[in-house]
Amino acid sequence: MASIAKDFRPEGMAANFLPKDLVVKIPEDLSKWVRRPAGHYYCPIMFDTSAGITVNVLHYPNPGVIGRHVHDGPVFSYTMEGSWYYPEHDWVAEKGSFVWEPPGEHHTLTVKESMTALYVMHGGLTLLDENEKPIGFDNCLTLLGFCAEWYREQGYDDDYIKQFIR
Repeated sequence: MASIAKDFRPEGMAANFLPKDLVVKIPEDLSKWVRRPAGHYYCPIMFDTSAGITVNVLHYPNPGVIGRHVHDGPVFSYTMEGSWYYPEHDWVAEKGSFVWEPPGEHHTLTVKESMTALYVMHGGLTLLDENEKPIGFDNCLTLLGFCAEWYREQGYDDDYIKQFIR
């Protein structure tokens, strides 16, 4: 009978380059979350830099809006607390809701009271003005850079951000 391997990594040098498992406990202390310009908190979970995938938790303690934007890849979301919606749609994502956003859809994330949600973003997003003209963008690498700078400014060493990179 064949034995079951305890580790999927091949023997030899190739194993040194395969990513390790990632387990991140979401901190309750908001001082470990990245404060974003729109007034919300951003908790990085993983930056998959080779695939361009960003996993994070957003927390809005108060009402707020992330400006109108469009994603160039799909986005998956799970609402952990509170609720949020897009004025462009007729649904509200409440606690326990799963949302799939197709690429190319223009929308405006809006929080009425407060919310906390997990997001998995494939690719990036383009910020749009009121005339649908691009005014900015974010992706895995820009968000990684923003978080790295924020943690440095808070006194964390340069290696702190590396725990989230795969």
